[in-house]
Amino acid sequence: MALGLQEYKVSYSADNVTFTALTNVQNINLSVGIQAQLDQIRASTGQVVVRYPTGFASPITALKAGTYIKIENDTNPSPYVLWVGKISNVVVEYGIPYSAGVGPADFLTISCEGFFADLGRMTGNNYSMAADTLTNQFTAASTQSGVPMFWNGQASRTGAAQTISGTWADWLAKTALSNNARMWDGIASALYDVFIVDPFTLTGTQNYFTDGTPDPLNISQKYDQITFDSLADNYWTQVSVAPDGLATQTVTKVGETAPFRTYQVNTNNPTTGQALDFANYLLGNYQTPKFAISSVSCLAEAQTGAMLLDNFAGFTQTFAGTVGVQTEVVFRGTTFVCVIEGVTMSATPAGARFTFYLSGADLNAYLLLDDLTRGTLDNNRLGY
Repeated sequence: MALGLQEYKVSYSADNVTFTALTNVQNINLSVGIQAQLDQIRASTGQVVVRYPTGFASPITALKAGTYIKIENDTNPSPYVLWVGKISNVVVEYGIPYSAGVGPADFLTISCEGFFADLGRMTGNNYSMAADTLTNQFTAASTQSGVPMFWNGQASRTGAAQTISGTWADWLAKTALSNNARMWDGIASALYDVFIVDPFTLTGTQNYFTDGTPDPLNISQKYDQITFDSLADNYWTQVSVAPDGLATQTVTKVGETAPFRTYQVNTNNPTTGQALDFANYLLGNYQTPKFAISSVSCLAEAQTGAMLLDNFAGFTQTFAGTVGVQTEVVFRGTTFVCVIEGVTMSATPAGARFTFYLSGADLNAYLLLDDLTRGTLDNNRLGY
């Protein structure tokens, strides 16, 4: 038996502490993460459409760029926060008729974005970042930018010395790329606004997707759409990694002749050795054409035992924290191990749909001892 509709609430705040709920919300769209594995990280984004019948006579003046927006699953008995960000733009569409201070066809569209977007508007002012562990570099970047950032990974991982001549978003994106890391942006955290997540600390979840009968333990989510893709953008026969200030490292698939399918990437790897290891890892990952699951799509109201789609990982970071989680997809009797790269959500009073963008476990083949998927000798690749 289906669980019925989920109830979502949107609130705004000037200080990210005291929030006021909006009424007459008609549509909510959220997007976190990326769609394909080699896409560059980007800010999470959202859009909220609200009926605004009294907005012309009594506008909500707090709804402006920079105001905080919070989106919650308000379904009883246990409401929880999905996402927190800031307003980037507000548009009002005034309709006809208008009488006695009421415009029944007036609508307000609120565009919002995660905190990574703030970093894209902040110049580094040529800050001299010392070579150090990423943990310490993130602390320095947080202090300089005023946006709390956190390296969620191996404490020993290091970053190169560099001058931050572009924006802090440029630095953070290149650091994530250099470490093949993912981003949580828009999480409900009291301490940090942006998390960069080390791929070697990938977390798993017992929750999974199925096209069959949901399991009695209520850990599966039923999907009604699935897409397989040949993943042409994830197929390369040569990789060139150009670390800042160091020699470019190029590796080529054994037996391959020109012209090559060349993937070129600029990084801030601290040594040519690490850059070469990274190039070899990328080539090992992407030198063979793939045909794999790229997405599954699910309706919230079609779930039966439990609705887990907006908190699939079960983390306190909820929606954005789903990025980088390892899960499984059961399709026509075969189980595929996948990693979630991004999620989109579209909710109206009539229902909610979630689309999960996935990469295969063989594209996340870090060798981890005692791991059933990533601990198989001759099938997994050492770190870099």
